[in-house]
Amino acid sequence: MRSDSVNAGPPASPDESSAAADRRPAGFGRCADTEPVSTRTARSASDSTRSSREIRRKDAVPDICDLRSGHGRTATRTDSSIGNPRFVVLGQHRTRGNPVVIFASCWVVILSSEHLSNILVPHHKSIWSSQLKKTLIAAALLAGFAGTAQAQSVTLYGIVDMGFMNSKQDGQSAVNGLDSGIAGSSRFGLRGVEDLGNGLKANFQLESGFKADTGIQSANGQLFDRAAWVGVSGNFGEVRLGRQDTLGFNWFRGAINPFGNAYSQAQSKTVFNVNGVDDRVSNSAFYLSPKFSGFQVGAGYSFNANASETAGNDADNSVYSLGLRYQSGPLLAVLTYEQKNAADLAPGSGVGGSDLKNIQLGATYDFGMAKLHAGYGRLQNSGYKSSAKKENSYLLGVTVPFGAHSVFATYQRNDKANINAGRADSAINGYAIGYNYTLSKRTTIYALFNQYTDVIVRTDNKALGDKREIAIGLQHKF
Repeated sequence: MRSDSVNAGPPASPDESSAAADRRPAGFGRCADTEPVSTRTARSASDSTRSSREIRRKDAVPDICDLRSGHGRTATRTDSSIGNPRFVVLGQHRTRGNPVVIFASCWVVILSSEHLSNILVPHHKSIWSSQLKKTLIAAALLAGFAGTAQAQSVTLYGIVDMGFMNSKQDGQSAVNGLDSGIAGSSRFGLRGVEDLGNGLKANFQLESGFKADTGIQSANGQLFDRAAWVGVSGNFGEVRLGRQDTLGFNWFRGAINPFGNAYSQAQSKTVFNVNGVDDRVSNSAFYLSPKFSGFQVGAGYSFNANASETAGNDADNSVYSLGLRYQSGPLLAVLTYEQKNAADLAPGSGVGGSDLKNIQLGATYDFGMAKLHAGYGRLQNSGYKSSAKKENSYLLGVTVPFGAHSVFATYQRNDKANINAGRADSAINGYAIGYNYTLSKRTTIYALFNQYTDVIVRTDNKALGDKREIAIGLQHKF
């Protein structure tokens, strides 16, 4: 009896053996030695004395019949995914690999076989030493899993937004033309994450705005005007260092207003807390906590929001940004507080202005068929003037999605927009309605109408009367 047989069992009749052979899985050829086990045991004495090494030569492929019947010294586990070039099976662990690299790696392993090397390269047999074969196999495995071992990912993303705009200001002629960034500023950026192990990750973001109608940068002299930061994240939360959004801009205005931070005059900053803290700050450090039962806190400090790093000017225009938000199911609630320390009214005068203080509170609730938006803001010392001024702002909005379409509208009011000292308070009222048609996950057609009364231009603090805008455009994300 063969010394290397494994649980051969009782002898089978010839009919049973023939039937078993016919039940072999599809794709298996018929074996030459399909005689029953009883016939095999009657082989010559020379067969019984052969060593296992002679039976299974080092250059031979394992006998399919032995694998099927359980005979032989080699036990091989089959896996249905072994024929899939996107997977390599190592024991019980399945690893995704590059199919092209794995295919090339398999050829390296095959060519390292001494048997095939004698056929393919007979004149250079001496090259295929055992040491060289080991090196080739190791190199093939490393190459096959190089993509899997790479733990860093970098993503290129962006938005290209172009539309036709008709704008009319009281006392001025209408302005018609193409404009960039109506429904979202045109931009491109890089975002990256590296897994450092033990739940720790390194993150970065670089983002630059541009005008799609002219191709120029949005900010003169700033390559990454929208974002330029690096940070680390883990179970403790996330820390970011560099130029980044404030919490009032990202957490509040980006989420509470149905129009978000886009759509030109429909932005909440047009009426809501006019002359508030900057949307983005330079030289800043921010901390974002992990979420606890729906709650998340954030805190940030900018050493100088205007990127001025001259000696003795650290406190000028420095910004504090604090935020708390809660999200559970359809409910989102946000509270932010920001303070910007004022610079001297005149450089070198030593006469300081009043610090700007801004608090915002808002919430949204998604009923499925519609989402409701509401917000309140309180701004003190707008414009960084020596005389104290206060503004109370209100926002109501709704978003109604239906299939690939969505309609959103908002009403905003600023009831204490005193422009300069000595001028009577003047309220600002704003109405806006927008429409989106989603062509795909990346491409959207949009339309916008808005009307505002007694609009303030933030750069010179002058009231310019009513303003109206009509726009239609196309946006693509990549």
